[in-house]
Formats: sequence, C-alpha cells, structure tokens
Amino acid sequence: MSDCSIISVITVNYNGKDFLPGFFQSVLATFRDHFEIEIIVVDNGSTDDSVGFLKETYPDVKLIQNNVNNYTKAINLGIRNAKGDYVAIVNNDTELHPEWLQSLWETFQTDERIGAVQSKILFSDRSTVNSTGGEEIETFYFRDVGFGEEDAGQYDEVRRIDYFSGGSAMLRRRCLEDVGAFDEDFIMFFEDVDFSIRARKKDWKLFYCPRSIVYHNYHGSSSNELCDYLCTRNRFLFIAKHFPLKLPESIKTSHFYQRGEFNLLYHSLLEAVRKLVQFHGDSIVTDSLHRLKKELADIFGPLGAHNFFSQLELMLGLRKIRIGIYDHAFHFAGGGQRYAAFMAEGLQEKYDVTYIANKDVTLEQYKEWFNIDLSKCRLKIIKIPFFEQLNQYFIDEGMVLNEQENPFDIISKESLQYDVFINANMLGKVQPLSPISVFVCHFPDREKGQFFCVNQYDYLISNGRYGTRWIKNRWQLDSTHLIYPPVDMYDPHSDPNKKEKIILSVTRFEQGGSKKQIEMAKAFMDLTANHYDIGRTWKLILAGGNTPGNPYFEKVVKLVDGANCNIELKTNLSYSEIRALYKAASIFWHACGLYETDPHLVEHFGMTTVEAMQNYCVPVVINGGGQVEIVQNGINGFTFNTIAELQSLTLRIINDEVLRRDIAEKAYRRSHEFTAEAFKTRVNALFSEIENELVGIDVL
Repeated sequence: MSDCSIISVITVNYNGKDFLPGFFQSVLATFRDHFEIEIIVVDNGSTDDSVGFLKETYPDVKLIQNNVNNYTKAINLGIRNAKGDYVAIVNNDTELHPEWLQSLWETFQTDERIGAVQSKILFSDRSTVNSTGGEEIETFYFRDVGFGEEDAGQYDEVRRIDYFSGGSAMLRRRCLEDVGAFDEDFIMFFEDVDFSIRARKKDWKLFYCPRSIVYHNYHGSSSNELCDYLCTRNRFLFIAKHFPLKLPESIKTSHFYQRGEFNLLYHSLLEAVRKLVQFHGDSIVTDSLHRLKKELADIFGPLGAHNFFSQLELMLGLRKIRIGIYDHAFHFAGGGQRYAAFMAEGLQEKYDVTYIANKDVTLEQYKEWFNIDLSKCRLKIIKIPFFEQLNQYFIDEGMVLNEQENPFDIISKESLQYDVFINANMLGKVQPLSPISVFVCHFPDREKGQFFCVNQYDYLISNGRYGTRWIKNRWQLDSTHLIYPPVDMYDPHSDPNKKEKIILSVTRFEQGGSKKQIEMAKAFMDLTANHYDIGRTWKLILAGGNTPGNPYFEKVVKLVDGANCNIELKTNLSYSEIRALYKAASIFWHACGLYETDPHLVEHFGMTTVEAMQNYCVPVVINGGGQVEIVQNGINGFTFNTIAELQSLTLRIINDEVLRRDIAEKAYRRSHEFTAEAFKTRVNALFSEIENELVGIDVL
C-alpha cells in the first residue's frame, strides 16, 4: 500500500524549550503503521538552552542550527536535509493527536496530484478552531477558516482547499521539487499562502484532513505584534509577486496606511517593489511603477516620493550610495574639519562622497593641513547669498536673527541630491531633505531658535560625554551615537628621552579669544620672570590656525613682541610641521575654558591634547569639558583650575625629570583609546546600520 518508508517531520524552534517536551512526547506517540519517521528540528539561534536540551534529551533527533532567525529559511533547511518522500511541517508549540500523521498520509494515497494536506488545527483548549485552511476575507488579506469557532463537527469532512496553513501540513516531495522552495523573503507568515498559489498554478491539489488534529498554543512562539506586522508587510510582497498591477491600489487598504504607520508602509513598499522587479518583465514593472508614483506622491508628498525612488535605485543595485557632507567651516583648519575629513576619507572607498562648502577652497588643502587624502571625493562650492552680501568669511548662523526666509535653504535643497546628508559641523539651521540625515555635534553652541532643525535629523552624533550631556540639557535631544574624534599624530621617532625644553599649545586663534593664548603667554611670562633658569632655557610655542585680519591674533602678536621671554607664534602649519613640534615638545598646555562659565567656551573634547600625548608630551590642561575624559589627573597628565595651578604643575614637571618621563609614558598609552582606527570602527558600524536601512532591510 505504501509508496514510501520514511516521513520527515520538521519543526522550527526559537526559544521554545518549554514546548519541546510535550511536542516530542506527542510526535513519538503518533501511529505509524506503514512508515517510519525522522524528526528534524531547525533551531533559529535560541538563547534558552534549547540546543543543549535537545542534544541531551533527544540525541536521535536531527538538529540543524540556522544562522539567522528566519522561519521560512529554517523550513527550507529542514526540507533540504530531509530523507522522506513526504515532509510534515508542524509548529513546535503544538501537541499532536495520535492519528495526526497517519491520517495525513492516508489522504495522499487517494490522489497522486495532491501536493499538500493540512491538519485540523485547534487551540490548546482542544475545543476551539484555529484553522481548517485559508481563505481571502478582504483585498489580499487572508484568515484561517473557522478561526475562533467552537469545534462542533462543522469541519469534519475532507475537502479541497485553496490555501493551507503551515502550522501543520504535509507536502509531497514531488510537489516540493516542482513548485520550489518556500520564499524566504516572507520570513514568517504568508509563505504558506504564497506556496499554495504557486502549487495550484502547477495543478497540484491542496486538501484538508479533519482526522489529523493538532492542539496549538496560539502565538506561543511569536507575538501578536510581530504577526500583525509581518502579515501586513508580506501582503505587499505577495501582491507584487503574483498581482503586480494591483500593488498601487492595495496601499490604502493596508493596515499600515489605515493606522497611520507610514514608516512601516514606506519600507514595506520598497521591499515589495524589489520583489516586483525580481519576478516581472520591463513592461509590467514600468506600468506598475507609473501607477505607484501617483499613490506615493499623494501619501508621502513629492519629497517622500522622490526619496522613495532614489532609495529604490540603491536597493536594485543601480548605483552607489550618494553621501553629501556639508561643513560651513570647511575653509578652516580646525578639529571639527579634521573629524569630518577622517570620516570622508573612509567613506569615499565605498560610497560616492561629495563635500559641500561655502567658500573657495580645495580638497588638496586638507592633505597639507591634516595629511588626509580626499582625492576620491568631489567638492561642490555653494555660496550663501546672505553671507556673501555681508562679505562674511565665517558662516555664522547667529547672524540669522529675524529673516523671513532661511538663508540656509539653499543647502537644504542641495541635500535632496544625496541618499545620506551629513551636517558635519553643528550648523543647526539646515533642514535635511535626504532619505537619511546625520548631524555631527561637537557641542550645542546655541539655544534653540528660529529655523532650528536638529530634531529633524535621523542620527545625532556627539564627540564625547560632555557634549552628550549638553545636547540633552540645551536641546532636549538624545545623541544616537558617541564617536570620539580620530587622532592619529603618532611619530614613530618620538622618544620620551629625547625631548627639547619646549612648552607647546596647539589650538586655533579664535577671534573671541576663547582658546586663551593671551592668558597662556602671560602665564609663561610670569613663570620666566620668577624663575630665571626657566626663562633662559625653556620656550613657549603657540601654534594654530588663523584667518586674515584676525584682531585677536594681532593682540597676541603685540603682547609677545613686548615680552622679554622666549615665546614663538606659528600659524597655519602643515601636518608635518605640527607633528615635528609635538615630537620636540616636553609639555603641552591647553587652557580653553579657563575662568569661563558659558559651557560652549570650554573645550568640548581636545584632539590636540591627544595628539600631544601620542608623542610623549605631558599634558597640563584645563579641568573641565572634554579634557577630563582624556586626562586622568596625576596619572597620565595634570588638570588645573587657575593660572597659579598651571604654573605650579609646570614647575613640578620641569624640575622632576623622572616624573616627566613616567607621566609621558602613561600619556602615550592612554592616547591609544582615541585613535583613528577606533574612530573608523565606530563610523563603519554606523554606516553599516545606515546602509541596511537604505537598501530596504526589514525595519523590525
């Protein structure tokens, strides 16, 4: 009578250890007069010791470990490893009637064209119907026949059905080979509906057998929320695959649209269109997309529709991701510029990167300033009329006070050209219009005001815990990522035993004087006046970026010219020149924030402090802001609160060569926490996340 000797029983497990004893007890108790069974469990990465339990308790079960939590992929893995001419698929959160398997098998013997037979699935109360097959109840939404009804014999006849439920069904091997694997894009739910329609298109019959009964712990292995999400998402995949011209008109009947869940709707439609392109020719795809365009513009607006089709190009692999990096201070050699340039240097290898600047400058300048090669990036200069008319060299958003129109709208419009728009230097009045947007905030300099747009960005990056706290305090926003600045100023020839008698400070000559070069110069003048030997043998070098006509720098020059001590000023140095200074210097000073109460005037991080530490300089820095995240007082450097403390600590270091060398060694080791390599690792992780979102990876 039998045409097979083995039936393969497959179940998928994910953290279902509590269900397994009852499930296996019932499987092993099923009648099997005409066949043997093999039991296959595919585990989807359980963390509840299911795998250990199975190996110890049921060593004869064939255990397969899936590398992702994808139910449909797990089913396919089980089928590929199954020996039987029939394959029974059943949920692990069920218990089985003794006639479960025998009745399914007997139904197959009545007709060679039966491809699949579903059981009667009852809830765990054993009296309420879960499923006796599937049926369409509204536009491409399906339900289980009899769901929630009392089992009173109304479904006790064998019958042909249109759709079977994968909760408990047996499939003929020849049907599986003819129809093909379950579609793994569905992940879970709707994969059985999809297989059913494919099987019927190939003239396989689907049946329901009431004598084969399972008792189901409903949603024992998945939540109601997950079920609802995947069913609505997968509905779009199903329509795109089988009824492509119906896709546009199905949007407003979807549960996502009706509940106003537009983010889920957007991403699900992207995946559906990818499925559309995968299964249909150019004519159908073009027709469907033309109809879809009108619906998307109505639902998401013109901007949303634009971003949708731009993102679709990425999902289909038609081009690289386009990244726009806007830095309004691109023409300055500062820490913020170096931060963004390091980011761009790594991104340009994989993505299409364009720098957006407001003043005439070249990418080659960054090679000289920072030793950063941006040759694979493009540069686009967009001058802002508001600042050009005022002949302003520095783009200061604080000058935008009561204007009716936002002067930075010209940059917002440009952001439309990119998949990812990065506002790299804290200009909060630029509204992002790209699909993905990133705001890099070294410190929230300004309060919220007119045209404030930072809350519209998808990602908000801070460069340290100090900035993170103030972003929350000042803007009531949470940083999404903390990425310390990249610092890579190591000179392989730096030697703590070959240092010159130099105190070095490296920081911009800000027009407002916030970097405190005048205070440091006066501190050194007083120090040398009171200690003749120091004045005779030591010198102070103040190095940093400068702009033409800077009145603060002119004050520093006047002070130094009138001083009777060895102070040198060095501006706009090249990378190699700055590194040579670090290599030579013994002590590093940083005083930004001295006597300041305004938090934005305190050093937000302190990249130059780390640069100095990477070259065995002993840091003596302000006790505040981001400096205390770098320097551990008395361990790998010193922190001060007053000029008197700065002078006292410096004298101690000068007079104790053993202490200087010990602290220098520890400063060098500490600097490894803030390397360019660590920065790139964090940036790559962020953009891996962004890329996944752009190419349509599932959002849950």
